[in-house]
Amino acid sequence: MATRDANRATPLGTGGTAFELLLNARKAWIYTYLRRHPETPVRALVDELDIPQRTVYEYVDELEAAGFIEQSNEGRPATYTALDVDLQLIQGDAERRITPALIEAVARGQRDDDIETYLDRHGLDGLAVALDYAREHADGSVTHRIMAREQSITPMEAGIILDALRPVVEE
Repeated sequence: MATRDANRATPLGTGGTAFELLLNARKAWIYTYLRRHPETPVRALVDELDIPQRTVYEYVDELEAAGFIEQSNEGRPATYTALDVDLQLIQGDAERRITPALIEAVARGQRDDDIETYLDRHGLDGLAVALDYAREHADGSVTHRIMAREQSITPMEAGIILDALRPVVEE
């Protein structure tokens, strides 16, 4: 079963430089896009994600320096591919993981008001826990009512976030 309590005293955002990706939805979109479309040039990122070229270059440099992506060719134009990410933050009894799915959920928050609202209310830890529930909901092992009860939220809020996260866990 999903982690029952989102320990809001242990936010994922305290994990250092690598965790900054979770605080910037545009960077998260770039990572997610490169994960789904390997060997993509910067020009395609600019066109597809509607992010200014200068910003894309800056974020690509930062993501590459942090080890989230790598240049996937030797020539020009440079193309990039996302690397698998599975980082853990352990603080006291709480353990949180940063996975490509969590990065995608953060990215989708930029374009999905339901995810953005949930993230604002419950933080990164809450979103990570909701993602665990979304996986279990997709395989039929939990309902929105179980999540609501265990997370002390309304059944409506649980249903909304589970629906919003469905594309993340089903793809």
